[in-house]
Amino acid sequence: MKKGLFLCLTVFAAAMLAVGCSSAPDTPPQDPNSPPWLNDFPPEDAIWGIGIAKQSSEQMAITMAETRARAGIARQLNARIEDMITDYTRDAGTVASQAALSLQEVVTRQVTSLQLNGTKPLQRWKAPDGTYWFLMSYSKADAQKVLAELINNTVDSDAARFAEFKADEALRLLDAQLAGNTKPEQVDAD
Repeated sequence: MKKGLFLCLTVFAAAMLAVGCSSAPDTPPQDPNSPPWLNDFPPEDAIWGIGIAKQSSEQMAITMAETRARAGIARQLNARIEDMITDYTRDAGTVASQAALSLQEVVTRQVTSLQLNGTKPLQRWKAPDGTYWFLMSYSKADAQKVLAELINNTVDSDAARFAEFKADEALRLLDAQLAGNTKPEQVDAD
């Protein structure tokens, strides 16, 4: 009886060991033309931009990928979106025979203009197909400084323009007053 129990426990332990050592379920293979860090998230204190380029010149591809990564960061910090939607519908004909014309158009443009100082390249990767990938990082502390300067410059510019407007208005009022007081006064000859 002890031998049977020992044999059962040994087989059970071997089965559990085999199950515990088996490999994890197969993960889908990664696309060989994308970098391993593509789906990573930036740390809490940074903003990432990813740029890709495939050009006829390797140096141009590297430069374009790097530039596009910086542009990705800039778009996250400062983007002006212009959007236009056109919707046109026209019905013509009689009740028995109608024809309809419908046209829809959507035009969107995103404009970004921001000077980034302090961006840091983290990774550069060349895919088997020749595409360059660039991962650029920008600290959130630097981003906050840039945005604060941008806001201050906007506020200062608006305040300066308003002050200049008020000064011009006051000078025009003064000129009008002086012009009014320089007329000769009429004196009664009585």
